[in-house]
Amino acid sequence: MRFERILTHRCTIVLTDQKIGETEYGKPIYGELPVEDVPCRADQIKRRASVDQYGIDFVTENILFVGPDQQTPSDAKIKDIRDLKDRPVLDGVYTVEKAQPIYSKVRLHHYEITLQRESDSDGQKES
Repeated sequence: MRFERILTHRCTIVLTDQKIGETEYGKPIYGELPVEDVPCRADQIKRRASVDQYGIDFVTENILFVGPDQQTPSDAKIKDIRDLKDRPVLDGVYTVEKAQPIYSKVRLHHYEITLQRESDSDGQKES
């Protein structure tokens, strides 16, 4: 099965600190550059269980799978994760906690990106 078939979601990857123009004096202007409609797949994975006197807590992580042509820098933001019918899959804005390349026997197969929900202005997680 081709990997592209399982990329049933679309997202926007916002590249930060990109040159987006120049002033009238020729100095570069830097800002955010959104790359829209990126084929991807968002999934939640249970990573570990924490057992204490109050019970068991499962720690889940949001993982984003993207194709081999979509290298994502660690300072990028990911948002608008939607399915093919334009329904939201994951709300909010996420930062890249870890981006890991996955190789087949010979070449790069895809990237697995662990997402961290971006904090709001008060330093607390969005709900």
